[in-house]
Amino acid sequence: MPTESEKQAERDRVIQNSGFRVGMHDFLSEVDLDALKARNNGWERDHGGQSLLDRKTEELIRIAGYVCMRNPVYHIQIHVHAAHQAGATPEEIYSTIKMAGSWAGGTAVQNGMEAWRLVFRPDLPTIFRVSELGPVNEI
Repeated sequence: MPTESEKQAERDRVIQNSGFRVGMHDFLSEVDLDALKARNNGWERDHGGQSLLDRKTEELIRIAGYVCMRNPVYHIQIHVHAAHQAGATPEEIYSTIKMAGSWAGGTAVQNGMEAWRLVFRPDLPTIFRVSELGPVNEI
């Protein structure tokens, strides 16, 4: 049975590797620590120190890819936050989402913009709302 310090050490590795930690990582630390260790080992093997790009650029590329793949808002939001933590401005992130969304279509850009809104302008209403319904034309 893993100790609390072993669980915390793996959760800390997630943050060190990724720049963030989400509920799935916490879940694995409690239920399947070996899976979390394998995730961390794989990340370090595949990404640890070998990129010629800085963290900011890598995160902007991830955002573009995840927007184009129409990933869920919460997943894009994680990387919007990580890109900002790595030095990307809100304007750079917005431009990345706008460009990627223009390639991938309306749903993609809406997911990306909602993720951006949640990080930088949570005071604005959600993008996923009906603002006004007009009359329906009869066919």
